[in-house]
Amino acid sequence: MSELPHGNPAVATVPSAAPKKPVIAYVLGALLLLAAATGVGLGVIKLINGPPAKEVEPEKAEALTGNNSQVKLKPSALEKSGVKTELLSKAPFIEVVNVPGRLALDETRLAHVNPVVDGIIQEVPVRLGQEVKAGEVLATLECKDLAQAKLELVKTRLALQQAQAQEKWSKEVGTNTLALVQSLEKGISIVEVEKLFRGKNLGDLRQQLVTSYSRRLQSKAQYDAVNQPDVLGAVSQASLIKLRADSEAAEAGFWALCEELKFQSAQNMRIGEQKLREAQTSESLAISQLLMLGFSRVEIEAMNPLAEGEKVSRYPLRSPVAGTIIEQHAVLRERVGIQNQMFQVANLSTLWLKADVPQRDIILAQGLAGGYVRFNAGENGGTEQRAKVLYTGDVVDPNTRTVNLLAEVDNTKRQWKPGMYVDVTLVRAEPGIMQVPLEAVQRQDTQAFVFIKESSDTFRRIDVILGRQAGGKVEVKSGLKEGQEVVVSGGFVLKSELFKEQLAGD
Repeated sequence: MSELPHGNPAVATVPSAAPKKPVIAYVLGALLLLAAATGVGLGVIKLINGPPAKEVEPEKAEALTGNNSQVKLKPSALEKSGVKTELLSKAPFIEVVNVPGRLALDETRLAHVNPVVDGIIQEVPVRLGQEVKAGEVLATLECKDLAQAKLELVKTRLALQQAQAQEKWSKEVGTNTLALVQSLEKGISIVEVEKLFRGKNLGDLRQQLVTSYSRRLQSKAQYDAVNQPDVLGAVSQASLIKLRADSEAAEAGFWALCEELKFQSAQNMRIGEQKLREAQTSESLAISQLLMLGFSRVEIEAMNPLAEGEKVSRYPLRSPVAGTIIEQHAVLRERVGIQNQMFQVANLSTLWLKADVPQRDIILAQGLAGGYVRFNAGENGGTEQRAKVLYTGDVVDPNTRTVNLLAEVDNTKRQWKPGMYVDVTLVRAEPGIMQVPLEAVQRQDTQAFVFIKESSDTFRRIDVILGRQAGGKVEVKSGLKEGQEVVVSGGFVLKSELFKEQLAGD
């Protein structure tokens, strides 16, 4: 028997081999626990108990998870899934946006009443809140300027009457004088002249012209009487020359007077017309002054300042519009001027609705031009009313980034008050838009998709690009075609089945 080495070899080897199995078991157990905790237990088991699983090819994985993936459901599963479909068609896309608004006075029916003269308040026959008509007297002022304007009207009226009479006289005299000259130029007799122009106004011109005409006839008759063959020897040559000279002088004087009277008559008529125009202009200026003070032409025509006496300086301050007195600043015996606002009158049968539309909804607001918006106020019982859009805004406020929408409100019943805050609903319907219910849209990460029905039990995933959302609908910009049968309910079940198949494939 050979000699054993120093020490017992059995004792040396047994202790080193015995602990190997427990250590391996402990390590495997720890790995299994760790794998189970991290959700990769199956991979760890495959790693330890067998060869690694074959990886899915990228193209195949894309086909499983991407667009055009199909899902099939058994009839029993389909019945329980609650899947419902609708045929896809274009329809009006209704956008609804709520924005804050406020009611304000209709500025086209609002009047700030200031006097156009300086004066002292003598009477205030109205009160705050009173309904007044257009032209109704709100207050009466004592005004010195008004008295002067009325007296100027009296002066110009008198001057106009005188100018009218003078123009009429000069025109009549001038016309008759021209007619007389024409008659005398024809050589009619004095008797006929007197007969034709008896009772007609000729003034001093009649005497001058008739006298000159008579002298002409007389001189000519004397000369013709001695300028006969049987008389020439009895008259001296000097007398004959004198008679001829007198006749020629009378003839020349007559024709010169005719020309002068024609010119003088025309000149007198022009002077009369000019003075009449000057008087008319003066009266027009006086009337314009009163028109600027607020009087109508009818009132001015009826004015009789001389008969008014001490009331000639009383200025009536009238309401320019029909409405309600919403402000009053008039105190008896107070001195006021053009800078003092005494009343504010507003027609409250219509109001303005002003809404601040955010920049993102500008396109929606612009589409409402000429249409209507709805509004309501909780403080007013939640009633709702329409308002006609007048203006949709062209400038964005740099502070609020909003545009001002303006609409007209019918307030005949006076249920709305200026200054109220209201909720404004903007609604616009755009026709011919492809859209699906929001419930029909599913998502994988950031990709939106829907399911379409291909057969009784087969559904296919279609990736889509979405647009606006409103009223539980969402616009589909691309991915779908009109006439496809889209899953509008139960799409989540199909999505779960699709991903279950994908996980099973993995």
